[in-house]
Amino acid sequence: MRDAVAQLNPLYRLVLAYAKAADRPRYGLLFALDARFADIIRSTTEILIGQMRLTWWRDILTKSVADRPAGEPLVETVNRLEEQGQGLAPLLSLLDGWEGMLDDFPWDDRQFDSYADARGPGFFQFALADGQPLSAEQVEQARAWALWDFARHCSDAAMRQSAFDRCAAIVRSLPPADFDRSGRPLSILCKLMHHDVKQGQLTADLYSPASAARIIWHGMTGR
Repeated sequence: MRDAVAQLNPLYRLVLAYAKAADRPRYGLLFALDARFADIIRSTTEILIGQMRLTWWRDILTKSVADRPAGEPLVETVNRLEEQGQGLAPLLSLLDGWEGMLDDFPWDDRQFDSYADARGPGFFQFALADGQPLSAEQVEQARAWALWDFARHCSDAAMRQSAFDRCAAIVRSLPPADFDRSGRPLSILCKLMHHDVKQGQLTADLYSPASAARIIWHGMTGR
């Protein structure tokens, strides 16, 4: 698992540093699995192969610990967290969102909504420690974040703009994200998203000194 965290992009390694110590294994698994699913989509040239690789993970998340294969560090972390009482249902929702990415572009409203409804709340729900359902406002923050992240990584200009426009429409109806201390990494991501919407464009480099300063300040103070 340590190797998987070390391979995360610099943004997520920095965000992970502001998770509470007790929450870091959960966030580390979440970030690493999300990155693994992204790699599957990015490297897929044949839809059937991509579906098979994602189905392997669906089987992992629905099997009992005893029936899961050994030797995969992320699977071992899934086992450990599940044995500690962590529910895995949100990860299946996260996986649903990524599986929707196998659909050909351009997307219609239904496809954007299905993606945002699955990946965003799945990601946010797994991140939070208390297991309580997300509030309506948190669900909307999660949906907006999923669209923002899509826009940040999509190479298709029209799809990228469409995703960002949809994200902005949601964000403009929301107050700043409100999470307890266990949700600090989520509020950092939302802070970056809200900043982009306020500026009216995606920040070109989230690893710049200015972006890093926003992350560090919010990570330390929550403001």
